[in-house]
Amino acid sequence: MTQTMRIEGGMVDRERTLAFSWNGRWMTGYPGDTLASALLANGERMVGRSFKYHRPRGIFTSGSEEPSALVQLRDGAAQEPNTRATTIELFDGLRAASQNHRGPLAFDLMAVNDLLSPFLAAGFYYKTFMWPKAFWERVYEPLIRASAGLGRLPMQPDPDAYDHGFLHCDLLVIGAGPAGLSAALAASRSGLRVILADEDFVPGGRLNAETHEVDELAGADWAAAAAAEL
Repeated sequence: MTQTMRIEGGMVDRERTLAFSWNGRWMTGYPGDTLASALLANGERMVGRSFKYHRPRGIFTSGSEEPSALVQLRDGAAQEPNTRATTIELFDGLRAASQNHRGPLAFDLMAVNDLLSPFLAAGFYYKTFMWPKAFWERVYEPLIRASAGLGRLPMQPDPDAYDHGFLHCDLLVIGAGPAGLSAALAASRSGLRVILADEDFVPGGRLNAETHEVDELAGADWAAAAAAEL
């Protein structure tokens, strides 16, 4: 598998490949990729359009703070809009699509809004569309509502079933970075019942992206060992 944008290193398993679909095109990535990293490795730089003016948007960050790479997951009744590509763990058969555009992503018809930006300043709908009065409810408002929003919600009932349960602990630690792992280890070794919660699918936080050592171990290895002990 040749990916000109793929760099050496990282926490991906290059012994196996995963197939995923992006806007109807099948691509490949590795276990350990996020959807964002797999898209970049496949040369996909533009992944969406801005909310109002439909300007091109790419991947800006590597975590849950991502403001631009919001995508639509899955199909039919199970589809999930407005999901950050930087937080999606790649898996075989994943289907994802860009959102907030009319026509192909690269040739969004709504990009005409960018040309009209001098007339679409903040609060423009309270000024520009005041006349004739009867047009607001019949013409202007329906058009604005149809073009607003980002992703599309499914119209069918959700077909998935969700498990839930109750957990009890002496200490709840939020965040599995170096500080969270250290706190959880210390509490666990003292005999407390600990729950460690994190938004990522791999514990370690920034340790997974840096070269620092902890207790004479590479940061990522120390995080894996700490998680295994817990």
